[in-house]
Amino acid sequence: MPQSYCFGEPAEKYYPLKEGMSWVYGVISNKAGTPKITITNLAPREIQGKTVTPRKWEMGGGVKYHFIAKDDYGIYRYAEQRTATEEPKVISPKIYYLKNPVDRGTTWDMEIKTGEEDLKVNATIESTMETVQVPGGTFKDCVKVKHEGGGTLPKDGNANLSITAYEWYAPGVGPVKSMFTFKRRVKGKPESTETTTYQLESFKP
Repeated sequence: MPQSYCFGEPAEKYYPLKEGMSWVYGVISNKAGTPKITITNLAPREIQGKTVTPRKWEMGGGVKYHFIAKDDYGIYRYAEQRTATEEPKVISPKIYYLKNPVDRGTTWDMEIKTGEEDLKVNATIESTMETVQVPGGTFKDCVKVKHEGGGTLPKDGNANLSITAYEWYAPGVGPVKSMFTFKRRVKGKPESTETTTYQLESFKP
């Protein structure tokens, strides 16, 4: 039921797309990577007839873009651009960040690419009343989303990759904290674990 979110909050309340908003996140990881990410909402544009909000990611001297759209079902990534110069590539199927209604128990499935491999992931809204404390402040009434899934990586010796992640979205602000754990298992080798946490450090409305 596309309009059923009259019984919950609309997704855009927790994933605002207003032009000019920006966020700075600190990154903590057990693997080498960039220590900070800056994300900025740019002016809406059209890609293949669809109006989208470009979100510019700046990290470690590199730039990429995610193009965000909304429909009756929620907020989703419509296309992405991995470098400053390449053309945007439309994603299929859509990757929803939040689905309507934003309420406890709402669940959806996604296919996420890691390199050239597809992972099947299930997302579930576990709470809409979380309080989250990060360097950028304390945020109340946050939505907590749990992601679980995985897949096999044929190009990596048929490694089995599993993902568990939690994300918190604050009303009027967007994502304030994310925690990702990837576990990689290859027959005959020790299991490897990669953990990454993103925490909001500052926010410009």
